[in-house]
Amino acid sequence: MKYSKEELEKLISEKKTLGVFIFDEKKQQFTSDVEICLTIRKVEEGLYRAVSYYFDGYEFWVEDKINLFFEGNQEQAMKKAIKSWNEYNPESFMEYPIIYTNVICAIYYEPK
Repeated sequence: MKYSKEELEKLISEKKTLGVFIFDEKKQQFTSDVEICLTIRKVEEGLYRAVSYYFDGYEFWVEDKINLFFEGNQEQAMKKAIKSWNEYNPESFMEYPIIYTNVICAIYYEPK
């Protein structure tokens, strides 16, 4: 490892200003407990689609070209969405994966 744990944590804090990122030397990965809330919308019975996510309170919309679907009833789809956060196109910093540990999911309802 060409950087120490302290150096890596300092470098990531300069790039990622929201949340705290801790480097795990044993697992060779960063973890963060920054709050992430995914929102999914029911498309049809047994099928949900990712709509947006909140990263430490800031809202981001999922691009239409990204077709992230989750099958099952509402509870199953929410669990799959949470699990997908660290699996689908995982984020990394300096080639070390970033694992988010505080991911929740909510149902998106269209405004009336």
